[in-house]
Formats: sequence, C-alpha cells, structure tokens
Amino acid sequence: MTSKEKSILFAVSACHALIHAYMLVFPTIYKSLGSALKLEFAGVGFVGMASYMAFGFGSLPAGLLADRLGARLLLVLCLVGTTLASILAFVLDSTAGVVISLILLGLFASMYHPAGLSILSTSIKDTGRGMGIHGMAGTMGVAIAPLIAGTVTQRFGWTYAYLVLGIAGVGITAVLLSSLRFHVRSPEPAKPKEEHISLSKTINRDLIFIYMIGAFYGLIYRGIMTFFQVYLAQRVSFIGDDVQRLGYVSFGILLVSLAGPLLGGHLASSTRRIERNLLLIFILLAVLSLGFYFAEGILLILVAAPTVLLIFGFQPLQNTLIAKSSHAKRRGVVYGINYTVGFGIGAFASGIGGVFGERFGLQSVFLLMLGLCLVVIVLLVISTALRRRRHGVS
Repeated sequence: MTSKEKSILFAVSACHALIHAYMLVFPTIYKSLGSALKLEFAGVGFVGMASYMAFGFGSLPAGLLADRLGARLLLVLCLVGTTLASILAFVLDSTAGVVISLILLGLFASMYHPAGLSILSTSIKDTGRGMGIHGMAGTMGVAIAPLIAGTVTQRFGWTYAYLVLGIAGVGITAVLLSSLRFHVRSPEPAKPKEEHISLSKTINRDLIFIYMIGAFYGLIYRGIMTFFQVYLAQRVSFIGDDVQRLGYVSFGILLVSLAGPLLGGHLASSTRRIERNLLLIFILLAVLSLGFYFAEGILLILVAAPTVLLIFGFQPLQNTLIAKSSHAKRRGVVYGINYTVGFGIGAFASGIGGVFGERFGLQSVFLLMLGLCLVVIVLLVISTALRRRRHGVS
C-alpha cells in the first residue's frame, strides 16, 4: 500500500469510527433516556428506530449525491452535519427535541458510507485489505461509544455523551479537511465519448441477492446491537442499573469484535469463497442467537463477544462482493442502495424489538434474530446455487 493510499485510508477510517460512535451511544443510554423522557421500553425503541431509519434511508440519496457532487464534498458535509446534530442533542433535552436531533444525526451520518466507501474502493488497489482496516476503525468507534456514553452518563447525564462526541467531531473534521485537500481525489467524470452507465445496467442479479441478504443482516445487526446491552443489564447481576459498569463491560465485549473486520477482510481476499464464508458466519450467528436466549451472567458475556465479532466480520465480505459486482463509476449509488436497504430496513428492528421486549421479554428479541439468521442461510444457499448454474460450475 502506497503512502497516498495509507493517508486516504487513515482519514476515511477516522471518520468511520466517529460515525459509528455517534450512532451507538443510543443503546447504552436506552434506559437512562427512557427515564429522562418518561417513555416506556417500546417507546424508547421507536425513538431509536426514527434515528436509524434516517441513517439507513438517507443512504440512497447520499449515494446519488456522491456520484454527482463528489464523495469528498459529501464526506465533509457528513462530518459537519453530525457534529452540529450531536451538539443539538445536548441542547434540546425535551422528547420532541431529542427526536429531531437524533433524526438529523442519522440523516447526516447516512452520507458517510456512500461517500467513504466510494473514496476507498476507487483509491486503494487492495480492496479487501483496505475494507478490513476501514471496518476495524468503525468497530473501534462502536466499542468506544458505550465506554464514553456509560462514563459520561453516570457522572453528568446522557446529554453530555453527545456533547463529548460533538467536540470530537470538530477535531476530526479539521483533520479530514487537511487530508482531503492534499490526497483524496474523487473519480474523474466520464468523458463525453464514454458510454453512460445507467442504474438499470448497474443493478444485476448478483447485486439483488447481496441487497436481500443485506436487508436481513441489517435487522440482525440493529436488533442485537440495540438490545444486547440492555439485556446484559437485565441478566448479569453485577451490572444491574449501573450504566457506567455497563459501559465498561460493553466496551470489553466490543473490543473483541475489532478482530471481526480483519477476519472479514482476510476471508474476502479469496473471491471464490466469499459466499461459503458468509454461510459459515450466519450458521454461527444462529447458534449464538439461541445462546442469548438461555445464557445469563458470565456465560452471557462469553456468548456476546463472538456474536458481535461475527456481525462485524460480515461487512468487509459484503463490501468486497459489491465492489466486484459493480462498475466503479456507479459505486456511490451502489453502496448507497446497500446501506439504504441494510440500515433502513434494519432500523425497524429497534421498534419491533422494543415491542417484543415489552410484551414477551427481551429473550424473545434473540429468538427473532435466530429466525432472521435462518432466512439468510436459505438466501445464501439459493444465491450460490444460481451462480454456479449460471457459470456452469458443478
């Protein structure tokens, strides 16, 4: 990897970490937010769903803007917008104010993946390795979020968690502007004589199956990531209502998951085996989801660690498949559709999970995750069979 590629990777990965930190404050403060706003368990879930829907469904228009206006400009807008929205969440502590702030946070954060992945996939030759490192940075943001949120919430209140990340956003924005100015260049626009690549030609059968799998993965990702921390507080006796202790334990669990994107990047380096490796990941996730239903105490922590590791191992594999199945000049919109499908549909897991948790107990959420894993396994088997038949592989 050249020095230029490393600079691009470092700048974009730092942004990736921050964006995921913004979005993963919510699960840690779930109970604190409910108490402060006097909302029932399901009500808090719907607040999160609104933010996550903006995060997901905003990705498609963001992808179109990335292709038209350039990924660099969109990435800067993403950072500035999320920073302001996070500070707004600190200022507006009423129910309406929180909902508006978190929706804006999700909307600006939705710009990241189409812009960031477009820059990476067109600037780094070793795409699999680059996606793995980039994914690890995002996972670091996910891991740090509960540590910051738990510590700050316990001492000052949940609004200060967003203020701290907003201040961090100011610093990272300054670093990004400096790096993009000298290193990152968006793909050059097509020359007049070049054939325009329409969206209908871009979306092929392989991408459709990738998107379908991504939709169910989004539900699994959001369901587990939203509720596993509340579940820990309920089922691990030494955590209880201590949000700071919950933050420490969640940080430890998510720190293990740093190996997930690296594992996924390694598994993605062999293109012929990507679907087989994805199948293995979801078989293991199905078993672990069942483990959530029965486990408690230390055993539950031991189940949670490999679960989140595998969740983040999926993304480099999927991102590499998308890069292999699409044209570089339509990469922004292709990734935009993917994250719209994955995070947009996945957002419903927060609301549905909240209702399930309130009516049937939090254990039921993880039985739902088990069912979704089984659906993905079926889709992967069908996708692999169709691909082999199309290419004449026995």
